[in-house]
Amino acid sequence: LRQRRLMQPAFHRQRIAALGQMMVDETMALRARWQDPAQRGAPIAVDQEMMRLTLTIVGKALLSIDLGHEASEFGQAFKRANARFGYENMLSIMLPWLPTRQNRQYKSALQTMNRMVGEIIARRRADPGDFDDLLTMLLGARDEETGEGMNDRQLRDEMMTILLAGHETTANALTWTFYLLSQHPKVSARLHAEVDGVLAGRPPAIDDLPRLPYTRWVFQEALRLYPPAWSIARRAVEDDELAGYRIPAGSVIHISLYALHRHPRLWDAPEDFQPERFADDKVEKRHKFAYLPFSTGPRKCIGDQFAMAEGQLILASVAQGFDLTLAPDQRIDTAALITLNPKHGMSMIPRLRR
Repeated sequence: LRQRRLMQPAFHRQRIAALGQMMVDETMALRARWQDPAQRGAPIAVDQEMMRLTLTIVGKALLSIDLGHEASEFGQAFKRANARFGYENMLSIMLPWLPTRQNRQYKSALQTMNRMVGEIIARRRADPGDFDDLLTMLLGARDEETGEGMNDRQLRDEMMTILLAGHETTANALTWTFYLLSQHPKVSARLHAEVDGVLAGRPPAIDDLPRLPYTRWVFQEALRLYPPAWSIARRAVEDDELAGYRIPAGSVIHISLYALHRHPRLWDAPEDFQPERFADDKVEKRHKFAYLPFSTGPRKCIGDQFAMAEGQLILASVAQGFDLTLAPDQRIDTAALITLNPKHGMSMIPRLRR
């Protein structure tokens, strides 16, 4: 609770609004890089492109750091670490000391991420500068009882959480969004019509988001079908009973948001991609716990508003310039790791719209 209160100001609406222009600028730079493959009809790895983009954004937004080439190295390290949590690697998870290839890759990836984050902390300690960001808040935090600040390990752990949760989830959500749009041309056409009509050719801004409701619905519906945090866990604070099952105090309950978001008792045509189900009148009629892409309650994702604004701005910016079609040889399967990944990546062909 103390850490959450400390970090909350970094995610206030006003601060997010001030970051909107940077999010759009980074996406426009990505669009410029896509010009060449679009003209050649060459595929791009959309999942990797989104990872680099969102990691760059979270670095600038929360740490005042341009990760640049480091974004790729950090993202690849996390990809290797995340792969260990696949079902096929269950032996490595149960026996972390076993010298398997997966365990060796996992430890190597952790060392890479720890080194990179440690270097960021060391540079800021050596040159504090005049920054008003999350890292400054963490460096300046003091324990209410002892007056001591965080040590480097505590700082590293907090920053690692922010960097990973702040980029990988949104990148996966956008990747699945572009996949769904490629499979539903009518939805894609309506999205393009809204973006073209509201923006009239100029880049989007944070103030445009209220006038882009269908863009928001598309992103929300993608989060329903492919929630990046596909499973969450909660510990029972006291004895309870759930659907006839006794839940002893201290038990850890896993909740599958993937299953919840596709439950036929909560959703009509649950497997269909229907952004209209997020219109205000339909949301009001829905059970308040039927849709939890960011969880809920006191442990709800601290960056939910940041992620929603970022997702909508990136989606509008990309849709303004490109259609994305699935590469002919691209296989689609989910990989339920720490987050819900496209198992075989997401190779897509960008087509210039204008």
